[in-house]
Amino acid sequence: MQRLVLVMILIVSGGAVALLVGWARTPNLVLLYSGLAPEEASRIVEKVRDGGTAYQIRGGGTSIYVPEEKVYALRLELAGQGLPAGDQRGYRILDDEKLGTSPFTQRLNYRRALEGEVAKSIQILEGITSARVHVVRPENSLFGGPEKSSSATVVLKLRPGWRLSPGNVAAIIHLVAGSVESLQTKDVVVVDSAGNLLSGAAQDALARGIGTFLDFKTQHEEYLARKVEDMLTAVLGPNKATVRVSCVIDNTSTSSVTEKYSPEEKVPTKEETKSKSTPGGAASPEGGTAPAAGGVGKEETTSTDYLVGRTVKQEMLAPGKITSVSVAAFVDLTPKAPPAAEGAAAKAPPTPLKVADVETIIRSALGLTETDTIKVVETPFTRPAVAEAAAEEEGGAGKLTFYLGIAREASLGILVLGALVALKIFSGRRKRAAPVTAGAALSAQAGGTLALPTGTMESDPAALRSRITAALQENPEEVKRLFLAWVEGEKGEA
Repeated sequence: MQRLVLVMILIVSGGAVALLVGWARTPNLVLLYSGLAPEEASRIVEKVRDGGTAYQIRGGGTSIYVPEEKVYALRLELAGQGLPAGDQRGYRILDDEKLGTSPFTQRLNYRRALEGEVAKSIQILEGITSARVHVVRPENSLFGGPEKSSSATVVLKLRPGWRLSPGNVAAIIHLVAGSVESLQTKDVVVVDSAGNLLSGAAQDALARGIGTFLDFKTQHEEYLARKVEDMLTAVLGPNKATVRVSCVIDNTSTSSVTEKYSPEEKVPTKEETKSKSTPGGAASPEGGTAPAAGGVGKEETTSTDYLVGRTVKQEMLAPGKITSVSVAAFVDLTPKAPPAAEGAAAKAPPTPLKVADVETIIRSALGLTETDTIKVVETPFTRPAVAEAAAEEEGGAGKLTFYLGIAREASLGILVLGALVALKIFSGRRKRAAPVTAGAALSAQAGGTLALPTGTMESDPAALRSRITAALQENPEEVKRLFLAWVEGEKGEA
């Protein structure tokens, strides 16, 4: 049984040693490039393989991982070779032209380079993941008719849930028209990857600075919805919240004039005094003073004009006043555990938000009143099949890495445990062999009567019996101790 345990310990220890050696030899892989097209990923992998560097492909073939100590050197080396080139090479196409290229090929390469540069400029705009530009420039002919103007078509791929405002579309139209010679804004067509026409009469009118009431309403609703979505995305993560806002806007204009009179606030504006002289000493019927006999009487009359206080108030209410706001939102409040650093313990997921918290946040962010309505529904979001496949692949790779990490960490403990068990077994054998050694020493002290070579005892049993008899007669106590030691030894081995 002890031998079987020792063999199992050796096998398990050997596997643990192999796992530890493999762990020590496996480099720490970090991301080199992500979001690569299949052609770009193939070229980069070929260059990395030619350099003898270990690599790993993840994310459905769009991400490449290399050892941590070589990631920066590889990026510099690949950048020197023009990798990754991207979908639009731009003016780098002209660097590969060979001597003797035909004029037609030169014109075609120049147009491709111009399309690539314009597309890269459009991709800088927020909300656009990729763009393709097609420019048509008519050939000039000596005997042709009137010269035709150039035209362009722009195809945009937007981020999930992102919509371009008419102002953004107008900016793209002007960007393309300003980058291509003899191209006017009316000849630029902009569509998205879903097949929606983004450029049209409304966008052209907006580009000329003319807007409608519907444009104002749409822009205001999109602004409010985007403000709430950006705030929720910062907490819940991307593609975890969808918000729609509906505003009721008063489109009527009102002009009113109000006049208010205040009799108490009168202001004197004119004062007039009249004097009248009367001969004789008769009293004046108007109450004037009576002069002495034989004199002349004088009569005075004073009149005052007052201006009554008046307040004039004129009000003009322009259209566009928001009378009510309605908000509807879908949120996915499923908590997601934060990624733990390598070698660190996994952290507990954060405390999830509640629907009431989301409603309070939206109401405070938009400044809603009690009359405004808001409805928030918690539901898990569906994902496209491609995203689910990529997530499952990443999850499978993450689980495999997690289990391998546990095995690597446990292999060292297995080695230590195996060493302790083996040491325990060997120490037990030494303890059981100690009584036999003590018995041999006692027999030697008793006169050496039993200290015979093993071969002699097996070959001559009569001599052995005679020696045992002599020892019993000479020193019976020592012989008793010797036999007790032998018995204990036999029990231990059993």
